[in-house]
Amino acid sequence: MNLSKFSKFLKFWPILILILTTVQTISANVVAVLEIIPGSDSIELTVSEFRHLTDELRVQARNTLPKKYTILTRDNIIALIPPDEKEAECLAESCAVEIGRAIAAEYVTQGQVRKFGGMLTISVEFYETMNGNMLGSFAAESQDVKGLLAAIREKSTPMFEKLQPDIPPPQNIPAKEEPTPQTANSSPLAKFGLTAKIGFAKSGTKKGKSGTAYSAGLIMAKNFGLADFVPELLLSGDEFEISERQASILKIDIPLNARIVFANAIGVSLGAVISLPLSAKIEGEVPSDAEKFGIAAAGGLAYIITESIFINASYEKYFTENFKSVKNSGTGRALCGIGYLF
Repeated sequence: MNLSKFSKFLKFWPILILILTTVQTISANVVAVLEIIPGSDSIELTVSEFRHLTDELRVQARNTLPKKYTILTRDNIIALIPPDEKEAECLAESCAVEIGRAIAAEYVTQGQVRKFGGMLTISVEFYETMNGNMLGSFAAESQDVKGLLAAIREKSTPMFEKLQPDIPPPQNIPAKEEPTPQTANSSPLAKFGLTAKIGFAKSGTKKGKSGTAYSAGLIMAKNFGLADFVPELLLSGDEFEISERQASILKIDIPLNARIVFANAIGVSLGAVISLPLSAKIEGEVPSDAEKFGIAAAGGLAYIITESIFINASYEKYFTENFKSVKNSGTGRALCGIGYLF
């Protein structure tokens, strides 16, 4: 082997080895973005500017294509095909497909910058190397190289998107409705719980004095949109003094209140209480007139602490046995309590 042939062999043997290893190891989804070149000698752009345009085209390919596609870098391509006059001539003659096949790239781009009407123009084409089909292209013109860079950023994405599979349009599937949070004041279902109250009571019978009042029992909360219906079933007791003697009344109370809640926290309630006396005593005696208070008007405030816990304060004004007005009755109870809903 003479020196001339040997030098040529040394020049091309790395190319052959790289091509063979590339064919064996690189996946089929390889994209080569070849250098953008001048279309004529009248293009007054620097080598650095051409490289920057090419680098931007590679960035757009990487940002657009799925991760399964391998984008060859400039070093990859230079290692496979040394940059010499033959490469430039081949690109100028639009044989990018042949270059893509030589470096085992399945897809390849080629681009040129020319002059037209005193303006710079750029054209980029995107090919499938196996059959030479052009998948997409774009062209743009500008007064300067910055406009060409902006055109690459704007127009290259639709071109590279030709490789992405078509995504079927979304079907009009009705959105699944999320369940509404269940709270004590907005729940569409009734919730049950426990309550306990304590306060003071005053009996209008025989000029009775104030004493202690207490209640405990079950509570329910049912939402009707604008207001809550809050009935209760309580075991209640009052202890006070009548005619300087200790008196007590044990009864079952059924308060029926409607409650309006503001800002999910503060509530105002109005309603009535049905009272069913179980026993009444004055120092061991059973006064018949102490058992006949059975209906009261009620009103109060409530504060919602959590979805399950609230406190309330209320006042109950009892009617007399002949159902005279509340104003004429001297019997009443003021209570403060706490409620818990399961």
